[in-house]
Amino acid sequence: MKKFLIKISYTLLPLWLILVAGVTYFSLNICPLTSGDIGRLQLIPFGNDYDSTLAKNYLPEIMFTTVYDLDELNRSQADVITVGTSFSERGIDGYQNYLAQHGVKVVNCERRLYFNPYTFAYEIMNLGIIDSTNAPVIIVECAERGVDEFMYRFDPKSSLQMVRADKKKLAKKSPNQWSLARLRDYFAYRSGFTEAPIIDMMLDGDYFSYPGDERHLFFYADDIKQMGINPQHEEKMKKTWQSLVDKAAEKGIRLMFVVPVDKYDLYQDHIVDNPYPPKTVNEDIKRIFNDDSRLLITRDCLRPLVEQGEKDVFLFNDTHWSYKAAQAVADEIYRHLQPDLHQHP
Repeated sequence: MKKFLIKISYTLLPLWLILVAGVTYFSLNICPLTSGDIGRLQLIPFGNDYDSTLAKNYLPEIMFTTVYDLDELNRSQADVITVGTSFSERGIDGYQNYLAQHGVKVVNCERRLYFNPYTFAYEIMNLGIIDSTNAPVIIVECAERGVDEFMYRFDPKSSLQMVRADKKKLAKKSPNQWSLARLRDYFAYRSGFTEAPIIDMMLDGDYFSYPGDERHLFFYADDIKQMGINPQHEEKMKKTWQSLVDKAAEKGIRLMFVVPVDKYDLYQDHIVDNPYPPKTVNEDIKRIFNDDSRLLITRDCLRPLVEQGEKDVFLFNDTHWSYKAAQAVADEIYRHLQPDLHQHP
């Protein structure tokens, strides 16, 4: 036994100590600097100064309401109800906050209530949870990369049973967790042994305010996995659209479809020596739905900002847009919906 312990002391123990030291350094010095969902996903230590600087321009408080269960939604009185993907979960720098700045009363459905925003929007109308007595307008927001899948997989049920897992189980793992697996990922992404979830390309101008990297475009690899709408899905998508429009009309509600542009799509024309074909998802959506007035393609109001050289329309370290884009989109939503909006007592 003594010989065995001695052998371990100069074989396994040094390796164990190296791993402990590596995990300790990584967890205390790298993870706290991985800001933005891009930084957290690929463990890039962007630091926190960039976010802190932009946050100085945020509105002072959250002026819209988020509901967390169906009873609360049923009791809600608002001008606009929003159902959406992660772009609707931005909080203080979200488009709903800038819409509320126009004096619009906004109620947002918390993301954990549903998976498919199109299906959920139909179900809450169909089951009488909301109608024109709750709000005159419903905004269904779905990020560009999800429109095809969510519309194609539209499958409303005759009853809405909310099975909500414990929030602790749903919460994403913190990048600050002491984890050998995260340390492994850190080296795997940098060595090239594992396909990285984030792509870094160079732009033809300074489109971000991150010091020293003003021309770098970090975007989600999934942004280039589908460069257009699947032609075989178009008929189902048209049926999904019509089902939602008809149900909203039945309930006396004005429906608006908001499509946040992907980060790659917004900046694709400014990528130096871009090896990828043009992404046409937004053009396909416009064509499929005949550029309907209910449809807001956010790229149309954000691209002019990029072309004018506006920095940080999207966040440098994140797959989501910045407060600048959120405000521009909110202003455009307000312009579209102003005739339909009224204040509830």
